[in-house]
Amino acid sequence: MPVFKGLKEMSKRNMKTYVNWKQIMDSFRILGSLSILLVASCLLAGCSQSKQGSGDSPVVRTDSGDGEKVASQQEQAVPSQVTKTMTETSDVKISDEPVQSGPDSVPSSGKISDIRPDELTTFKQKNAASLSIDELREKLVVAENPDAVVKATDLIGRLRGQGRAALPDLIKLTADADPRVRWHAARSIGLIGEDAVSSIPVLLSLLQDADPVVATQAAAAIGHIREDDDHGSLSEVEKELYADAVTQLVGTLVHNDARVRRACLRSLQSLNPAPEQLMPIVDAVFASQDPATILPVMESIADMGGEAVPFLIDRLKLPQGRFWASVAITEIGPSAAGATQALIEALPESALDEQLHEIFALASIGEGAQSAGEALVTLYGDGDSSLQGPILYAIGKLKFRDAESLLMQIVSEETSLSATAAWALAKIKPDAPALVTDAVERMRAQCQSESVFERAAAASALSDLSIYLEVQERQNLGVHFQSMLLDDSEQVQEAAAAAIVRLGGDGVPAVAVALENPELRFFALGITSAIGEPAAKLVPAIVELLDSGDSDLVQEAIFALAAIGSPSAVASGQILAILNESVSSEDEEARLHYAATYCLGRIGSLAGQVVLPRLKELSGSPDLMQATVAVWSILQIAPNDQEQSLNAVPLLMRALNSENQTVRLEATIALGDLGSIAEDAIPAIELVSEDDPVRTIRLAAKESLRRIQAE
Repeated sequence: MPVFKGLKEMSKRNMKTYVNWKQIMDSFRILGSLSILLVASCLLAGCSQSKQGSGDSPVVRTDSGDGEKVASQQEQAVPSQVTKTMTETSDVKISDEPVQSGPDSVPSSGKISDIRPDELTTFKQKNAASLSIDELREKLVVAENPDAVVKATDLIGRLRGQGRAALPDLIKLTADADPRVRWHAARSIGLIGEDAVSSIPVLLSLLQDADPVVATQAAAAIGHIREDDDHGSLSEVEKELYADAVTQLVGTLVHNDARVRRACLRSLQSLNPAPEQLMPIVDAVFASQDPATILPVMESIADMGGEAVPFLIDRLKLPQGRFWASVAITEIGPSAAGATQALIEALPESALDEQLHEIFALASIGEGAQSAGEALVTLYGDGDSSLQGPILYAIGKLKFRDAESLLMQIVSEETSLSATAAWALAKIKPDAPALVTDAVERMRAQCQSESVFERAAAASALSDLSIYLEVQERQNLGVHFQSMLLDDSEQVQEAAAAAIVRLGGDGVPAVAVALENPELRFFALGITSAIGEPAAKLVPAIVELLDSGDSDLVQEAIFALAAIGSPSAVASGQILAILNESVSSEDEEARLHYAATYCLGRIGSLAGQVVLPRLKELSGSPDLMQATVAVWSILQIAPNDQEQSLNAVPLLMRALNSENQTVRLEATIALGDLGSIAEDAIPAIELVSEDDPVRTIRLAAKESLRRIQAE
């Protein structure tokens, strides 16, 4: 299990040459962001610029397409419980949005020793099944602090419909001064289900709560109530309540917190309003907001993946909704294949900027949108000339074979569009070596272009074609990319680094050369971290850097060794020495200690028992990050250490409330690894699975719940 795989994000540096492995992994697929799609594909086609400024909507995503096999190899290179069990995580854009409040039923002191044993077993002897609703209501009455109120509230929620007698108590708690009490109360109201329908006005009022978690839980509760309301027909009162909920949930879609937006979207799906009811409300809200406000809404919709497609299809049917819907579909990618027909129908009716986004939406869907091939070919001949390059790009992504004759003609004409057409031909017929070779040569030539965008796009395009090449050709291509790391443009440097990552083990010779160049060492180490275990041959060269005296370089070297994993065991002694020494500043010490602790855990049992005493000492650190990493590392080295397993539960539960997304992710995964031992953490993990702003973490929480409850 990889823990704190993005740990280095906590240690920002101001070096222009620094590229961390997460950035590389986010960009290694061809033309990975929409902003690059809008510019680079036109440049690939020889267009200096499009005729409109659609690049003002830089929604970022990564493609899978033909790169799935290679992407899988990279995920295995930095193994993760999430990437091994969730196929969607590689396409997730991770934000740095902080969690302002969250799971909070664990004491907030810094040391494990400060947590009393009785706090770990509260309510364990008498669970929800053994307490009557009257007993639970009595507990609310006699509760002396918010923690006790929250625990009783959660137990009422677990009773679902049997807790309806406590509904007045829960409604009263939604006005409590403590936001924790308010959102736990809202959550339990929703869990009661259809019997709580009369509380919808109270929940709607909470959508404006100052605490975003309260608003999130209120929005989610409305959806839970409707999902449980399975009557064949609704009363007029219920219809009015749900209609009002639709209006207010749509209005809250522009909330500045992603968790609230997502909860509103989920509940709108549960309410399932008719398009004629929903769309006028959406249009009114969207018309009153500027693009900077609407874009996060679309990103939240896209974050829902395939679940959002029906909503987006309805938006595509209306002229004012096509632009934003196509932007969101581009973000979703292949999972939005169900929107293909709606995109086809929208193309001839759309304005130029809308058409461009619709073309890229089809391209992002890829082969699942092959039925759009004919429409794209028609638009190539009849549409605006500025669309021709993007259309050729989309045809290549769709692998639309019926366009082969058109592409061959464009290649033979040796125009500014020929390189893009050659690339598309190679995508359609990867089993034709001559076509692949021709496309590779054209893209290598374009790497010498005076245009920064053309060079970066060419590197990405070459990376995309590399999966069709033999091992020696791929290694040669790696050397070519390595030379591009010295480009004056950071955009080109990052595209080249991402391309080397995509080569996996075949890129290691190029990385070895880069490690010898002081100007490229940070690039090389970041690339190594992304490649992972296939870069094991680089361990001796990386170990030498541990004695460099440059703390930034040492930290990056440690992360590279950690990514390689057990083959880095030869460095265990030096890593422990770093963990034992103090350095010049507190910040520097923390960064190196985080990295070293993490590295020992990634090496695992091969690190040896000698490292355990120091790790156990650090597990009691008042620094939450340090303590959490230390506990995790101990469990990787000595997984049968029951004492540490028990100590880990309260610590990891606290970590679920961290503002740092990496801490939350790895704490979530670690709790799942503990299995039934982590039973007390189930309510907290459930909340993470619903509310965390990072989709990767939500998916990890769901998987951890499955693993804990399976035992």
